[in-house]
Amino acid sequence: MKKEEDKAGFYEERINKLKLVHYISVQMNRPHSMKSLLELILEKCLELTGAHTGSVMLINSNDGVLDIIAQKGLTGKVISEVRLKLGEGITGWVAQTGNPKLVNNTKQEPIYVSVKDNLLSELAVPIKTNERIIGVISVDSGKINAFDENDLELMTMVSELAAQILAKEEMREKLESKVKSQDVLIDSFKIIESSDDLKVVFDGIMELLAGRMGIVRGMLALFDGDDPKSLRITAGYKISGEAMKKGIYKIGEGVIGSSVLKGGTMVVDDILNNPLFLNKMGIKRGGSDKVSFIASPIKAGKRALGVLAVEIKGGEDGVSEDSSRTLTLLTSMLAYRVRSYQRRQEETQKLLGENIELMKELKKDFSFKNIVGKSDGIRRVIEQVKTVSNTPAPVLITGETGTGKEMIAKILHFLSDRRDEKFISVNCAAIPENLLESELFGYEKGAFTGAASYKKGRFELADNGTLFLDEIGEMPLHLQSKILRALQEKEIEPLGSEKSVKVDCRIITATNRDLKKLSSENKFRQDLFFRLNVINIEIPPLRSRRDDIPLLVEYFLKKYNALYGRRIASIDSGVEGFFDSYNWPGNIRELENVMERAVIMSKGGIIDMSLIPDDIKAGGSQGKQEFGIKEFIKSEAESASENSVYENVIGGMEKILIEEILVRANYNKTLAAKILGINRNTLKAKIRQHNLS
Repeated sequence: MKKEEDKAGFYEERINKLKLVHYISVQMNRPHSMKSLLELILEKCLELTGAHTGSVMLINSNDGVLDIIAQKGLTGKVISEVRLKLGEGITGWVAQTGNPKLVNNTKQEPIYVSVKDNLLSELAVPIKTNERIIGVISVDSGKINAFDENDLELMTMVSELAAQILAKEEMREKLESKVKSQDVLIDSFKIIESSDDLKVVFDGIMELLAGRMGIVRGMLALFDGDDPKSLRITAGYKISGEAMKKGIYKIGEGVIGSSVLKGGTMVVDDILNNPLFLNKMGIKRGGSDKVSFIASPIKAGKRALGVLAVEIKGGEDGVSEDSSRTLTLLTSMLAYRVRSYQRRQEETQKLLGENIELMKELKKDFSFKNIVGKSDGIRRVIEQVKTVSNTPAPVLITGETGTGKEMIAKILHFLSDRRDEKFISVNCAAIPENLLESELFGYEKGAFTGAASYKKGRFELADNGTLFLDEIGEMPLHLQSKILRALQEKEIEPLGSEKSVKVDCRIITATNRDLKKLSSENKFRQDLFFRLNVINIEIPPLRSRRDDIPLLVEYFLKKYNALYGRRIASIDSGVEGFFDSYNWPGNIRELENVMERAVIMSKGGIIDMSLIPDDIKAGGSQGKQEFGIKEFIKSEAESASENSVYENVIGGMEKILIEEILVRANYNKTLAAKILGINRNTLKAKIRQHNLS
């Protein structure tokens, strides 16, 4: 009867254990974290075997040890200090061989390693799949012969279930990691395509990696333009500007330089314990968490352009293979954007160099050396320019078309303390009225149809430099108030914007119209006229400075001889006389055009009247026929003030007569006095009186 009861008890216990195994299998297939799943497995193994102490350890393949993931009955000190190597102790032997081991008297077991006092029995089974050993489940007891073959069988069943679940969990994590990596790459591609600005692209990718991969810091190192064998930190994520300045690496130096030398992605699992990580930027990293580092070269073909590197905090297993692969693929996607950036930098440097040379040439071109003339009118202009050039005061340049107003404006700029900044020129008459406002003040994206992006206006482009508004008399009235505000408040408001933009530019304007008269007729704002007319430089027309014509002719001869490779010596006396008598409605510009054409068309060494355009010659003869003595007297009588009509008319006619004879006598005063029938000393006095020297 007792045997039957023992047998019934044995089967009941067996059935209960099998039910427990079934329960474990059901529970293990429900959602759990890795740690909670292993804790559940250990708890049920202790329940199955009647043990009170135990642990689940997983193999750390990087270090070749067993890490305690779940435990019961072990102190915190044991957990932190005990890391059995593969092959060490009973648990290490099981992990190494993949075979279970039952020890019912630890004192008689030579490979037993004690981790806790008074443990006399141990049962350890491997957690393994067909491919590999994952870890070990171990239970302990303070009794001798605490476990039997049934316990071993049941524990083996549980470990096999655990191995399947863990393998499935690993597979799921790998798949999730791959999907996450793909999502990161897809979203990174969108960021790369969204902007041409490398800094914007870098910042966007770093924010993405911080959210998806848990990076805490990132850096973009590109080859230094001044030292092609060095990489310099160009952009940083969570790195100060001061630290970035220190981030310079030679090829082969540190992790960053070594990744270029190696030509592939380099991973450092723990930067504090790896001599290859130099921390040249001197970043202080707080906390005790392990920090890993990945550096991947950015390559165009076989040529390295730079390195993308990130830091990842935490993770006992170090950097995952997927994280390393993701960064490698990311750098290949980023390569063309980096190359585009470097090309723009190269072009910018080239343009800067060219700009410096151009500025030097411009300073030569727009200096007093290129103001040709000795007449009183032109000397007065030079003195005014010298006086006001280095002041911020607005300047209004007036004069007829072709007198050289823009050249004077540029000389004012290049003689000022703004000479190294931009000179921006706007012809107010050449730009359609409906476009002029946007050209001057710029516009926001979407301000009007076709405004696809923000555009700076001429005021903003001229910030810290000079803005030259030519033909200001043609400025529409509704824009004049905006010009006035820009002058007074030193700020503008782009079209479509609600925010003002501060600008600091010197305003120089020019016109061939009478702004004072226009303002009296309400065609030009009087307050704007007063604001622009702080300094007025009036350039005389060429017909009022005829003494300068020979000098200008010589200047243009030299200029166009050099330009076209010609050797024209001079103009003949007929051309000289014609030039002196011609009215020059187009002023210096007209004279220059005539001289350029003559140099090009000349087949000899002298320019004669055959090289002067017919329409110019017709204008000269017509002017002589239409403007006779009566017209001259009438003109002078109308313009002269009271008590000066006689003096102006007679003096003017005398000046014209003497000037004409001097030209005919080739400035031989003795011959001229003889032709005029006056004493030579009298002629010299008249020449001084009329400033004809």
